[in-house]
Amino acid sequence: MSDEIKKVADVDLDEVTGGYTASLRAAYGCIAGIYGNGQTRVNNLLAMGLDPIVVQGLVNSILAGHVSVANDVIAGKYGNGQARVIALTAAGYNAQEIQNLVNHMVLS
Repeated sequence: MSDEIKKVADVDLDEVTGGYTASLRAAYGCIAGIYGNGQTRVNNLLAMGLDPIVVQGLVNSILAGHVSVANDVIAGKYGNGQARVIALTAAGYNAQEIQNLVNHMVLS
């Protein structure tokens, strides 16, 4: 490995981005329900050394994009069953996250 490539490979992205990658991972964890809700989520994020406001902003941004895709799923634009999973995955989405959002939207 060249020295320049090694320098890039050794970069700690969390350090360079001020923890942004950790916050982004935490945002996806929040969407998945890993950190709880409300004050429990805030406390868990603070315990991890993360800013809950930053993480929530990322959650909101992620979900804003997903809401549009979920609406397309509801409209049938991604097919059904395994075809939907394949189409969503090919489009770069986590099919289960989108389906969870679809279920929430339809059942609410």
